[in-house]
Amino acid sequence: MVSRLLRALPLLLLAAPATADHGGPLASAPMSPAAVALLAGALAFVTVLLLVVIWRLIARSGRDTE
Repeated sequence: MVSRLLRALPLLLLAAPATADHGGPLASAPMSPAAVALLAGALAFVTVLLLVVIWRLIARSGRDTE
């Protein structure tokens, strides 16, 4: 048991959490969470509208060929 712990000790020391924050894309968000939610909702709404328009165009072209 002790030998297993001693063999795992270097791996446990290497798995220590990082202490530096270098910024980057995962740093603090530039917008408030409410603004992000509104933007995501608006994009989802526009996506659904586009899908409905495309669906109706495809369905109409299918009726014209019959």
